[in-house]
Amino acid sequence: MSSTDGEPQIGERTRLAELIQIMGRHGLNGLASRLGLLPGRAEQPVDLGTPERVVALLRDLGPVAVKLGQVLATREDLLGPEWVRALSTLQDRVTPLPFEALEPTILAALGSPIADVFARFDREPIAAASIAQVHAATLRDGTEVVVKVRRPGIAERVDADLRLIRRIARLAARHSPEIRRLKPDELLRFFAESLSQEMDLSAEAAACESIGAFLQPLGVRTPAFYWDQVGRRINVQERLDGMPVREVLDGAGEGGADVAGRYADAVLRMIIFNGRFHADPHPGNVFVLADGSLAFIDFGAVGVLSPARRNEVVTLVLAIAGEDTRSVTDVLLQWSGETAVDRQALTRDLDALIGQFRGAVLQQIELADIFGRVFALLRTYRLALPPDLALLLRTLLIAEGFVRRLDPGFDIAARAAPIARELLRERIGPAGLKRGGRRLATSLGRLAAASPELVAFAERVARSGALPIELQGGAVFRTSASPWRADPNILSAGLLVAGAILQRDHDVVGAMLMASAVLPAGWAWFSSRRRR
Repeated sequence: MSSTDGEPQIGERTRLAELIQIMGRHGLNGLASRLGLLPGRAEQPVDLGTPERVVALLRDLGPVAVKLGQVLATREDLLGPEWVRALSTLQDRVTPLPFEALEPTILAALGSPIADVFARFDREPIAAASIAQVHAATLRDGTEVVVKVRRPGIAERVDADLRLIRRIARLAARHSPEIRRLKPDELLRFFAESLSQEMDLSAEAAACESIGAFLQPLGVRTPAFYWDQVGRRINVQERLDGMPVREVLDGAGEGGADVAGRYADAVLRMIIFNGRFHADPHPGNVFVLADGSLAFIDFGAVGVLSPARRNEVVTLVLAIAGEDTRSVTDVLLQWSGETAVDRQALTRDLDALIGQFRGAVLQQIELADIFGRVFALLRTYRLALPPDLALLLRTLLIAEGFVRRLDPGFDIAARAAPIARELLRERIGPAGLKRGGRRLATSLGRLAAASPELVAFAERVARSGALPIELQGGAVFRTSASPWRADPNILSAGLLVAGAILQRDHDVVGAMLMASAVLPAGWAWFSSRRRR
């Protein structure tokens, strides 16, 4: 049996034996027995001990367990502060491999001798992590580059560990309602997809180029890749010459406030407008170049938000800014997928939470503080966020911590609101409406073909001037013949805006709303003519 990279897979039994041995070394035989990893033994008491004990276990289990622990450290909606603090100490740092251990991988990935591609290749790495390590090099034409090489054997270890983690998670979910609340299948599916992308060094190169094209007009650089030397196990990229932002943070550089503003705009616009974003924008991955522009490197971790999800995020940002607690509740419940929740109590608690920040000086409000309190509420109501949103919130918290260190008075939340409104203006502006209009006729035609009864319904309303509404339980009533008592222009504008926002993700519904925008004004005109 072999992995997708042609490397033999570690036998599951072999890795399972290692796992049981490691758990025993940490005094967790009871947990192994409860999970069914020690068949035939009587169940022993399960005592996880302190969070630090679990962290020590994860370190011993290897890179996949460490990375899973790092993911869990971002899930304050699921885990309490003491667990998050302990898991946050996990670092993806390993002892670098000697060049001799990497050389066969480099030769196989390049398909030619190293000297045919590089005039110089530094044998000592400049960075090392569990998946890959990075070496400086010079191409034959004199271009300075960095070479990222995947550690040999890591693919087989990741495959084996992911299979075991899924098995353990399913066993644990059967025995524990608390584990079931964590939605381990969904969490591990997202984790496996993220890890698969990180393992594929060509995927990192593609993500960097794609996001870089979006960032370039904002004055933010990303490294170029040399695609003749890019594959799943290696990538060769431009070495950007600049000052690490760490030096700005340490006081060796100047212009912290300016860097904070440009960095925050780049991160927020990646999320809100692009939908694909650098998911680990910490100071080590950001440089200030000689011309003053910013540069982002290391796109191993990338977040992706669907257009529908971005709309939800924008709705949430604007709802919080507008203190619209009911809309905040709607979004949180939609994200969690839970229905058996005391909605009124949750709304009251959210209103009390938002109320704590009313009248406060914006610079004194930190996203980390707001999110910490929201996460505590989510845990109280046993709600969980989808994994893609947990990654988004982690990115925002990294960004806020970054800009606060650069400029203590910087308010990233206030920076986000106008960018969100800009997205809405784009959707309902002339260009956005024109884009929506191009799809309107097609959508209406599809709607008519799929739902002729809706067309007949509209004709009945037009003829009778009355709108029948059916309530639950079968009760039916009819509105008055003059339903447009509000300003018809306001009603038309509202329907047009709602349709434009929904058009991108829900063609038919958006088309219906945009088409119906003419009805209020048309009805008012018809009524005025009839009164004459």
